[in-house]
Amino acid sequence: MGAIAICAPSGADAETIAHAINAIDLQTRILASLDELGARLAAEDGEEFAGLFVTEEALVDELALAGALRQQPVWSDLPVIILTVAGNRASSRKRWALFKSLGNVTLLTRPLHREDLESAARGIVRARARQHETRAHLLEMKLAARDLEARVEERTAALMEVEATLRQSQKMEAIGQLTGGLAHDFNNLLQIVSSNTELIKLRIRQGNVTDLGRYAHNVSGATEKAAALTHRLLAFSRQQTLDPKPVDVNRLVLEISDLVKSTVGPTIKVETRLHADPMLTHCDPPQLENALLNLCINARDAMPNGGQLHIDTDHATLDEHRARRFGLAPGDYVSVAVTDNGEGMTPEVAERAFDPFFTTKPMGKGTGLGLSMVYGFTRQSQGHASIDTAPGQGTTVRLWLPELKAARAATQDAASARTAVALPATLTVLLVDDETGVRTLLAEILRDAGYEVIEANDGVEGLEVLHSGATIDIVVTDVGMPRMNGVEMIERARVSLPELKVLFITGYAQQQVSLEQQLDRNSHMLTKPFAMNALLERVAVIVKSSSGPSPN
Repeated sequence: MGAIAICAPSGADAETIAHAINAIDLQTRILASLDELGARLAAEDGEEFAGLFVTEEALVDELALAGALRQQPVWSDLPVIILTVAGNRASSRKRWALFKSLGNVTLLTRPLHREDLESAARGIVRARARQHETRAHLLEMKLAARDLEARVEERTAALMEVEATLRQSQKMEAIGQLTGGLAHDFNNLLQIVSSNTELIKLRIRQGNVTDLGRYAHNVSGATEKAAALTHRLLAFSRQQTLDPKPVDVNRLVLEISDLVKSTVGPTIKVETRLHADPMLTHCDPPQLENALLNLCINARDAMPNGGQLHIDTDHATLDEHRARRFGLAPGDYVSVAVTDNGEGMTPEVAERAFDPFFTTKPMGKGTGLGLSMVYGFTRQSQGHASIDTAPGQGTTVRLWLPELKAARAATQDAASARTAVALPATLTVLLVDDETGVRTLLAEILRDAGYEVIEANDGVEGLEVLHSGATIDIVVTDVGMPRMNGVEMIERARVSLPELKVLFITGYAQQQVSLEQQLDRNSHMLTKPFAMNALLERVAVIVKSSSGPSPN
């Protein structure tokens, strides 16, 4: 607990006070001055003393006591008894104001009865004991809080580790589902290609060419389906290359309405409810058609016994709150919705409806990519897709696409019209591709169209041709190649040939997205796989154009 300090410099006051306190089994320590009190309070962290008896005579300097008490630690509020002389309080108002400001100070007037002195000493000890108890409790609370913080950090780290493991597990499950679905669909398509190719070889050996056209048509159909599947995957991942144009959604819906009716069958009544004003947006028209057809097919499958299918267009202005909920910028949007009165979805199914390869259809009836493709297309077009459904209440899938003002649409239509040109005369093409099979086929297509073709195996060989002085009207090049890729080859060549025209061909999604940001009036891109006519038309447009935006 510590001793009671006594500071009484006059006569035998200190010994008298100490003797009385020691008589009730309390320890005392006589101090020579208040400076010694301050030094000991600072050095011993307040532990040495239980309280202080100080006579008025020791207060030669009124600030000495205050200075000594300031040395005690934060937790300490040392009890102080000041022994004053009767009738002397009016002598110094400043001194008494200071005593009041010190806090835990009690004034006792001498002479004192022994019992009063003993009672004051016991009161000091009890008060100091409570301070020590409070200090101990505060220390326990501090240690407990520190321990709690440590346990919270430990459990938080453990929880984060569990969440990371769960996310990785879900990621691997999604990848497994994705690759499984891809393998199933591509294996079927590869089987068609492989079987028809073998039949072509067999019929050629047999000298029977009657069915070769049919077999070739089967191969062509399988490749088109494979290309459509990759486009759906890219749409889901939002990495497909889009060709956005001004689109009147009302007109597009009317144009595909007959196809929708024939696709869904006679048991389903199709009705279009279009907004009176043109619903203009800026997106890839074929991709929007595919998205709407996918939604109509899903609606058909939800009504096996027939029903009603509505296609609606409307205008909507999204304020900041509603736009934030959809992850969109505030503004005007075109809304196109496909509604059926079929089976509807449970909340659990609706929540996963946009997931890739998720389907409730029987095996072989759907890949589960339809809605994920729709969602990816709308997000890549700076829009949104939403589902409103309930079991037995039908389903509405609504697409939100940014509205395009009429004046801007007219300007873009005029710019698109200026890019249409006739096929060129004989020109020289530098064809660069490290895949021999691809390069050989492309060279044959270009030569059949009347072009002179110089072939190069990679970017290094292509750059040598460009630096050789040969007249090259256009470079058709793959992007990803060993030694030197197509982009680097063109960058180096344009140091001396700044107007060199190039058509990049690539099937890699990341390259498509990266290249789209780098294209200029002489740089264009074509995504694999592509039809023969698409290649020839794009080359013709590029060699004839000397300015204007690149047609992507």
